[in-house]
Amino acid sequence: MNFQKLIMLSALLLGTFISVMDTTIVNIALPKMLDYFSSNLSQVAWVATGYTLAFAVLLVGASKLADHFGRKKAFMFGLALFILTSVIACLSTSIEMLVTIRVIQGLSAAFIVPVTMPIALAIVPPNKKGMIIGIWGAFSGLAATLGPVLGGLLTENFNWQAIFFINIPLGLISLFLAAFFITESYDETVSKKIDYMGILILSGALFCLTFGFAKVSDLGWSSQLIISLFVISVLLFCLFFFIESKIKNPMIPLSMLKIRTFSFSSFTLFMQGLGLTSGTLIITLLLTNLMGKTELEAGLIVSTLALSSMFTSVLSGKLSDKLGGIWLSGLGMLGLTITTYLYGYIRYDSSITSVIILLCLIGLALGLVIGPAMSSGIRLIPPEKVGIASGILNMMRTVGQALGIAILTSVLTMNINDHTATAKKEAIKIVESNQVFDKNAKNEIITHLKHSDSKGFDRSKSIAELNKKEEEILSITPDPYKEKVQKSFNIQKKEVMAIQKKISNLYNEKISDSFNNTFKVGSVILILGIIFALFSDISPKRLKQQQKNQVDITS
Repeated sequence: MNFQKLIMLSALLLGTFISVMDTTIVNIALPKMLDYFSSNLSQVAWVATGYTLAFAVLLVGASKLADHFGRKKAFMFGLALFILTSVIACLSTSIEMLVTIRVIQGLSAAFIVPVTMPIALAIVPPNKKGMIIGIWGAFSGLAATLGPVLGGLLTENFNWQAIFFINIPLGLISLFLAAFFITESYDETVSKKIDYMGILILSGALFCLTFGFAKVSDLGWSSQLIISLFVISVLLFCLFFFIESKIKNPMIPLSMLKIRTFSFSSFTLFMQGLGLTSGTLIITLLLTNLMGKTELEAGLIVSTLALSSMFTSVLSGKLSDKLGGIWLSGLGMLGLTITTYLYGYIRYDSSITSVIILLCLIGLALGLVIGPAMSSGIRLIPPEKVGIASGILNMMRTVGQALGIAILTSVLTMNINDHTATAKKEAIKIVESNQVFDKNAKNEIITHLKHSDSKGFDRSKSIAELNKKEEEILSITPDPYKEKVQKSFNIQKKEVMAIQKKISNLYNEKISDSFNNTFKVGSVILILGIIFALFSDISPKRLKQQQKNQVDITS
């Protein structure tokens, strides 16, 4: 690869890196934004959700527009808008302004990410395409996982505005390199007439689908709004495919969907996106809510996943050119399924070493999937259609992540509600059967347990009440008996500390069960990914035969 091609690839990877990084970099800064804008959590959460939603909705539409107007133009337009919105985000004076800017920023990212692959693949020979896709996948995974770590470091050492400011110099470098080194490319086979109606309908369907997934954890699956969004999404998808099958120049050539390798690779990447949720979000929640780690500490621990995935992503991308994608993707999905299931045995008192080992294994598995699945997805796609194919593959992966968040957080929430209710009943029985506390002390602790949402009861509050009661009784107790009263209360105070620890461990055990069940449910769902992967490619021998037949036909 010559110098110009290396610079082109650097510009593309840098643009991809900042676009994907911004899907996760804001998460750890949300509490700071909450205080800065004096807002509520549901509003501030849209700083993250708005970006991801807009990004997912326009991925396919932006790919199609790029095929028409030029991929270099789309990349540079997306970068310029991304830089501009980063500047405005730093200067935001209200939460409404910041959310609006983040939505626009998500739309700009949708013009950047899907065009990077067709531009990069156009500059390398066929036998190097898998390696390029592997490198692209490694950078994407690294960006998403390092987002929270970088966000935490910038927020702690500077302020929340720094997470947007960092995009400006990186974006300008990518924009400068793109302007001078990237060559323009189009889909020469498309009609000059753009299917704007198709773009609008598909974007509406994706919006209803991803917005529904985003709100499930707040409203529940039975919410009328959630059901309505999913129904509208299905209707819009049906309308989209009906119209696309009738018009002369459809947005998505439906013949692409009949290519087995493309369809099954799409579903494989969908399941990989879902699996990524268990490997990042649910594990992060386990580390922060159960194992006592801060968000930054959890981010640093989870970053080991990205580092290990980089290794296999580059390697598997290169190997997929020689071996095909079936066994690599299949092995990756199998590894992802098994390691997700093994996380079902991590408890609140498990060692961090065991968590990191499993994270590394998940990372290795994820890296085995993305490169080969992307390569398989575009292997039989005509070169001029790689742009729209890339948009669809990226969209499937993003929607898979959204569905993973919706399903696994719902499963986790239901399990936690059930297990904490059980823990509360068992804790009350422990207090009732205690032989040290008097009746009043038991009633006080049981009242605290019934009205507490935390793991057990407030030990300091119970001891304070015992102290108050001790003073009252001592004030009316004759001197000869005061020592006996004090001894009785001291025994009860020690028992409060002992029983509080016992009840806290009980709650931790039950919440551990909740996380364990969630990981096991996730692993069962991921079995589908193994099946999809086994149909996601054809053997290199069959591919060469097909290419030979095509040459014979055209000659």
